[in-house]
Amino acid sequence: MRFLHVIEGPDSKTAFSLPDLEPQLIGRSTEALPITDPSVSRRHAELTPDGTNWFIRDLDSTNGTMVNHEAIEGRTLLHPGDRIRCGSSLFLFDQTPEDRIPIQSLENSSSELRIRRRHARAEGDKGQDGDPRSQLNCVIAGTELAMSDSDQKAYLEGYLDLILAATAGESAVVIVNATHHSKADLMVARHKDPMSLAPIQLDQALVEAVRREDTSVLAESTPTPEEQSQRCVAAPLRSREQVRGVVLVTMAEGTTHIDLELLHVLAGQAGMALEQRILVEQVLVNSRLAAMGETVAAISHGIKNILQGLRGGTDAVAVALQKDDLEMAGRGWNVLARNLDRIQSLTMNMLGFVRSRAFDIERVNFEELMTEVSELLVSQTTRADVRLEITLSETLPPVPLDASAMLQAMLNLLSNAIDATPRGGLVTLNAEYDSEKDAFLIDVKDSGRGIDPQIRERLFEPFVTSKGQRGTGLGLVVSRRILEQHQGTLECLESGASGTVMRMILPGNPTERDPADTDAPDPLDGELNIEFGEPEH
Repeated sequence: MRFLHVIEGPDSKTAFSLPDLEPQLIGRSTEALPITDPSVSRRHAELTPDGTNWFIRDLDSTNGTMVNHEAIEGRTLLHPGDRIRCGSSLFLFDQTPEDRIPIQSLENSSSELRIRRRHARAEGDKGQDGDPRSQLNCVIAGTELAMSDSDQKAYLEGYLDLILAATAGESAVVIVNATHHSKADLMVARHKDPMSLAPIQLDQALVEAVRREDTSVLAESTPTPEEQSQRCVAAPLRSREQVRGVVLVTMAEGTTHIDLELLHVLAGQAGMALEQRILVEQVLVNSRLAAMGETVAAISHGIKNILQGLRGGTDAVAVALQKDDLEMAGRGWNVLARNLDRIQSLTMNMLGFVRSRAFDIERVNFEELMTEVSELLVSQTTRADVRLEITLSETLPPVPLDASAMLQAMLNLLSNAIDATPRGGLVTLNAEYDSEKDAFLIDVKDSGRGIDPQIRERLFEPFVTSKGQRGTGLGLVVSRRILEQHQGTLECLESGASGTVMRMILPGNPTERDPADTDAPDPLDGELNIEFGEPEH
């Protein structure tokens, strides 16, 4: 029997057995191997046995299938140790990963193992000894509660319910010390009777004593002829040699057995759980502040450069007007016009960067769209002394796209190409339809010196630009996002001394978006699918 190990992707460290003489399907459909990766198609690839050998073929998947970093075409023989890439998932065929212990799957074993007892988590489970408040059950429940993803308040409410059940208390109060995020202590109270709204008396002296001494205590009031003595227990919520708060439980009248040690253990669990939640909150806040700081710094840098250009152009025009020099005024006006274009580009790309809207896909005459694009670029090409040539296939059918969004992507790519081309150079755009792949191929080529290899590796990161002070580093990020929302791709096809070619691929018949549809693999992380790189200056 062969095996298929998932070594990268959402299903990492999962292994699937490949029974002899039974073809297997990789995908997210019900009959396929259970893959959860959204970049894997519902029917992505098929593994087929042929005697002692196994073969793989792609099933016209959205993102294709690769074996050892090469895209496969047709039926491909697999060898032990081959790495299969489907979407964002990487599989290892018939070889145990270096960090895995070999596992033999026993589907039909002569020795039958029968389940004798299950760990029950249901409310009211009494365990083997019949005691619903057994120490072990309480500690297990406290551990599971601490590991939950509930917020601080919800956790404390569940914790007090557990404490009341463990100690047979009548009421409980937990006081969490104020942090730098809050100005006052947080207090949460619970009664054994969930319907009760009776006030709870809190002995501040007892609470302060537990905080100061960092130990659990049992306290009892002096009985009177009219009232019995009142008993309560209190324990510190302790974590990393620090008291995070105090829990105080008022016991029912007549309570004789009080397990102070159990309360101490559960209070320690609560202290560690609160510590974890506080640290997670701090990490989230710090990461958001760091991302915000990088964004503001990069945008401020771009705006500063634009303002400097506007100031220079304004000064040149002012001096020219004083000297009545129209030639100087024209040069100054060109500087102003370039920087006004940069302001517009920065504004539009920032809007595209943060805006998320549904595209209105319709069949568009590509020639009409490119006519509008070339008209909008006339002033830029004239100032740069660059020729723009657009070549469209005679058999080019209408293209399914959102015209306004694609207009922005085209302007970004062509504007980059014009900026990269020396005076007197040529920028070309070629568009054709590949009927076999049912895809539109659009190439934008400049005649510049190419992109620095270090910049090319990070070309699609926000605020990374090869233009120096003239760029904002958002155009390609926004353009790629627009292409991906059209179920297409944008890539740097080649870059060298003869120029750079950027290729856009648009599907001829895009599918309507559905929750079960395949997502394109996305190399960007973070809340907005963005990982901020270091700004280029």
